[in-house]
Amino acid sequence: MSPSLRALALTLALSGASPALAEAPAPAAPPPPSPQQLEQELAAVEAKLGVAEATLVDVERSYSQRPERDDADARARRYSDAEIQYLLGNWGAASTLLYDLVSDPPFAKHPRYADALYFLADALFQQRNYIGARLYLRELLALPATTPRHRDALSRYLVIAGKLNQFDGIERYLEQARALSGGAFPPEVQYTYAKWLFRRTDLAPSERILHARAAFTPLAQQPDGPYRLQAAYHLGVLSMQAGEMPLALFQFQQLVTTPESSEDGASTPPLSAARVVEARRIRELSLMALGRLSYELGRYDEALDWYGQVPQESESFPESLYEIAWTQVRKGAYQEAKNAIDILLMVSPDSQLAPQARLLQGNLLQRLKKYDEAIATYNEVIGTFRPEREKVDALLRSKPEASAYFDRLLGRADDVPDVRTLLPPLARRYAAARREVVDARKLVADLDHGREGTSEARELADRILRALDARGLETFPELQEGLTRADAVETALIRAEEDRLRVEELALTQVLSQGEKDFLQHLRQQRESLRERFLALPTTTQALQERLARMHARVDRLDREAFRLGTEIQGLQAIAASVRKWVDDTRLLRHTPPDEEQEYLVQLQAEVQTLTDLKVELDRTRARLADERHSAANTLAGEQALRGQYAEALKAEHAVLADAEGRQVSDAARLVARAHALQARSDALKARVSDAREGLRTRVATRGRLIREKVLAEQRLLERYDADVRTASADARLLVGRIAQDSVRHVRDQFYDLVLKADVGVVDVAFTQKQDKTQAIQNVSSQKADALRALDADFRDVLSEEGR
Repeated sequence: MSPSLRALALTLALSGASPALAEAPAPAAPPPPSPQQLEQELAAVEAKLGVAEATLVDVERSYSQRPERDDADARARRYSDAEIQYLLGNWGAASTLLYDLVSDPPFAKHPRYADALYFLADALFQQRNYIGARLYLRELLALPATTPRHRDALSRYLVIAGKLNQFDGIERYLEQARALSGGAFPPEVQYTYAKWLFRRTDLAPSERILHARAAFTPLAQQPDGPYRLQAAYHLGVLSMQAGEMPLALFQFQQLVTTPESSEDGASTPPLSAARVVEARRIRELSLMALGRLSYELGRYDEALDWYGQVPQESESFPESLYEIAWTQVRKGAYQEAKNAIDILLMVSPDSQLAPQARLLQGNLLQRLKKYDEAIATYNEVIGTFRPEREKVDALLRSKPEASAYFDRLLGRADDVPDVRTLLPPLARRYAAARREVVDARKLVADLDHGREGTSEARELADRILRALDARGLETFPELQEGLTRADAVETALIRAEEDRLRVEELALTQVLSQGEKDFLQHLRQQRESLRERFLALPTTTQALQERLARMHARVDRLDREAFRLGTEIQGLQAIAASVRKWVDDTRLLRHTPPDEEQEYLVQLQAEVQTLTDLKVELDRTRARLADERHSAANTLAGEQALRGQYAEALKAEHAVLADAEGRQVSDAARLVARAHALQARSDALKARVSDAREGLRTRVATRGRLIREKVLAEQRLLERYDADVRTASADARLLVGRIAQDSVRHVRDQFYDLVLKADVGVVDVAFTQKQDKTQAIQNVSSQKADALRALDADFRDVLSEEGR
């Protein structure tokens, strides 16, 4: 309070002024609005109804009354989308869309079914999924030969057979291709046919070589043919198998001097990147073949020249060094041979050739009279492989489960290993490098991938069914948006009704009794408790979008936090994997008791399992957040009830006014009549909103039923597929168990042979050293005898004179 006002109040108190004089005068009540103003307010209400009706018309046209596409139309649109993705080279999206189509039984009668099968197979082929592509190509080839794409499918199927080197049952497809092409195969089919002949074992060697040459020769004679180099290389191999060494030399020499195979890759016209890589691979193989042929023919200098042209970045480079060393041994150049071995051990110390190279290095050091170094080299081999051999022997004597061997061999860490029966790291590495083990590992990986895919598909199906049961409308964002817009229209109509009701009350103020006014005031006060919440409801599309953006922002904030936590979990899992690898790699270097290490690994596995459980829970949380984000456009809980309560409150107020309408004066009659017309229009719009809601709910039920039927059908397929995977896994476990045992025995034999050769090498060095010393002693004795004889000759005359 300011000082002047405080002084005025004190003066009035001291003067004994009456309270009535001290009170401020009450403000004058605002004048009632004129009929013209009320007309303007009714016009504003009419404009709001017009906006609401326009929005409702859009809802009806775009959502509730729009004709539903039938299944045939939906399949046609999906095929069109898939074809566009295929033509754009988006193989992943195309294969996803096409898989859904070809697995839909009604689509099998579609005129573009064969095209869809071919596009799906080709999309998988482009993704290097040759097994999946072959599956759908077989389905296409099972259709009549007049089916579109049959010729293309046949050609692609034969190409895949060549890439997979699986030629079982290929003869009938080759006959079909020959019949369709008039006896002449396209290049890719001709190459597959030639490879099939090259690998046949049911023919005599001479007959097989004759037929394979006849098949490869046309391909090798095509100047710009895509398989010219491959065919020429096979012809060189066939000449070697036929014993025609000079011809084979000439053929391989032609391959290493062609422009496509030159070091700079220069060619006219320029080759694609894939063909350049293939040309270099053919050149490297040809250089190795020329070196081996020259070696067999005794042309050691030529062999060294060919081996020396193998580039250092080639996979064959370590092998070329090993063969260079043996060629130098044949020439008697032991120091040059040792130099080649030294380079091999430097550039590829962990290769499968390294142990044999070590043995050869010891032998060369022995030949060079470096006995101490030779023994050290042999002892290094013994020290490396004898403990490993002994552990493998102990492991085989314990006769554990073969499948457990193989799981450990593959490095699968889904449970805690027993370190006392675990295959040693070096032996595991040698065993895992065998071809049959590599194939078995791929088989196990494919089965694991199949199980994971089945589990993910089952979880996805369960999520869809749960969404249909619990969320209903939220499952279909398009229909959900339509219902949300219909709700916004209803909110706008109720707010317009509130404005109309206020105009009608002002028009009837003169005829309302004091009791009616008090009752209206009481009803209005009750409505005020709902009004703030009701006014927060969106009434326009823009308001809906703003609310949706706010909800998305909250969900995205939580999802970012969940993603950060997931990254931390992945980091901890990587640390655990690193610790586990360190334990395995350093087992031979440490002296930790097995029981102590086993306890540590159990604790580590418990931590890993905890991280795995947390990752699963986090993934579920993120999935729920994704569901919430997709359903964020749905009306908030209680909004429909709030609209209903607010509308009922307005209806109660209108009932009071309806009793006074019979006492209205002439000036208010026109306003009330117009208000009634607006009310009738509003009621009609509400009825249309209700019809739109019912139509959307009907569509939700229909779509939900169709999706449920499809999901249940897929679940039945998943159950059969899961049963097949379990059966295949059981069969594979028996198979890979035997492979594991055979591989471990082979490694044991390999280590035994290395240790035995090293032991023999040590003995041989000692024996050679003994021979050298014996020879040296003999040489000294011989020299002594010669010296004594010479002295005896020199002093013979002196001794004779003394004797006289």
